[in-house]
Amino acid sequence: MLVEDQVITPRRNDTVADTSDFADCLYRLRSTHQGIDHQRMTGLGCLFDAFLARIASDSHEDVTIQVDAVRELAADPRALGRTDRDGTDYRNEAQQRRDAYAWLVERTSSTSLMHMADALDTTVKQVRSRVQTAAAGLVGLPEFTSQARAGVIGYDRYLHGATRAASLEPEYLADFDAGLARIRVSDMTAFKRAVTQLISTLVTREQRTRQVRDRRTVETYYEPHGLGILIARGPSHQIALLEARLAGMARSVIKGLGQPLGVPENHEIVDQRGMGELMFDFLTGSQPAGTLTTKPVDGDSTPGRVGDSTPGRVGDSTPGRVGDSTPGRVGDSTPGGLDGCIVEAANPAGIDVDATAEKIADTLAETGVQCPVDGQWLKRQARITITVPALTLLDENTGEDDDARVPGMVNGHPIAPETARQLTGTGHSTLYRILTDPADGTVLDHAAETYTIPEKMRIALVEKWQYCTLPGCDRSAVKAELDHIEPFNHENPKDGGPTSMGNLHPLCREHHQMKTDDRLRVTRHPETGMLTWMLPGGHQLTARPPSNPIGQAHAEQLLNLTT
Repeated sequence: MLVEDQVITPRRNDTVADTSDFADCLYRLRSTHQGIDHQRMTGLGCLFDAFLARIASDSHEDVTIQVDAVRELAADPRALGRTDRDGTDYRNEAQQRRDAYAWLVERTSSTSLMHMADALDTTVKQVRSRVQTAAAGLVGLPEFTSQARAGVIGYDRYLHGATRAASLEPEYLADFDAGLARIRVSDMTAFKRAVTQLISTLVTREQRTRQVRDRRTVETYYEPHGLGILIARGPSHQIALLEARLAGMARSVIKGLGQPLGVPENHEIVDQRGMGELMFDFLTGSQPAGTLTTKPVDGDSTPGRVGDSTPGRVGDSTPGRVGDSTPGRVGDSTPGGLDGCIVEAANPAGIDVDATAEKIADTLAETGVQCPVDGQWLKRQARITITVPALTLLDENTGEDDDARVPGMVNGHPIAPETARQLTGTGHSTLYRILTDPADGTVLDHAAETYTIPEKMRIALVEKWQYCTLPGCDRSAVKAELDHIEPFNHENPKDGGPTSMGNLHPLCREHHQMKTDDRLRVTRHPETGMLTWMLPGGHQLTARPPSNPIGQAHAEQLLNLTT
């Protein structure tokens, strides 16, 4: 057939076709995912049943009564022909479930799991971990499990909660179950943080201290193509301070603020590295330092402190140098900022390369810098937010021992009460009051009258939302931009777009720009405060401030004091 003889059929409207096709794909994706979640819950139950059968086979005594009792606790009430039970019934079963879970844990290590490992084509270690998670979830978290079976939460959230439950002592399971069932968040990242906060309100100070001390370490991993990974684990506030110092130094370099870093007045920063590159180079370019406890060999028991004069701060003793990894190179299109200077080649014909490189090196001097210690610089560039519940800050013991105090938070991550109180006492003298909802611990609205966002409102918004408000984005609100949901009316501020907690929310730079370009739209419900996002194609997503179990625990303590 000749080209001119072919019949050309008109195409459908691309916009309508793409929207229709995507909507259909999204519906099938959601339906399939829900079906997969149901199958995974069923598979977890089958794994647990196989484990119980293995216990009965491996036991030297008759444990039929115990196994049947455990199987009944783990079963779906609907499968047993019962109506779904409420939280009161689960509370009444707390002791029974605690004992059953402890009984199962004792038999996890002794029971042979090779049969299940072969059936699942995995290792015995992996099967044991799955069995422990199944036992913690199905037996120890009945209310949370009922939410997963009903499809209220997805399997991934359920698995994360059950996995964290397996690391707790049995006596905490009932309170952990009740707390999990109360968590209301929009995405998985916020859910994981809320679970961590919930655990911090349950474990004792001694356990928190031991866990932090025991897990303090540095891990390294090396991949075949040359990438190395360094992971430092330790107290949250120390990690946050290290990140703040590194980010502050890198931010100063990018902004060209060399004086606080020790750059001479007659030099300007022409370094071309990005934020992450600078943070990495400053960290790896510093010389490890710290303190050791020693004692003289002559028997004197007074411990000496080795290294007191060289505190372990990034860049203090041997500062990383700007330009180490990006030296100026002949012919490089971005040679560390050569656009601002002219270097005459030692040999115009390009033969004497070494001499030319020497002249470039003489022009671009490498200057050592170190992390500033000036208070104002730290406040602007390397600040962290420490949140301390009022009763913890006042050192008011609301229980029989110190473990009753509610933990604090550093940039939203739990820290021990005494650490939060100590950091607050030794830090900046300004304190901001933040009111929280006693139901879910979220930060309540704070009023403001001008377009300029007050500092205390900015802090409250960050604490309230914790992340970029677009569901699925896990960028921290600390580094986000504050957006007016209803644009501020500069000509007549009283006509709309107020600078208030209800009209402000944090957005990462990418999503803020998309909203500015009208590719994303957001509205706020005036009563519930829930945000509704309109995505391209007409699809909607909702977002609410994530629950804060630490705020909930503090509100309950205040309520107990007043009643």
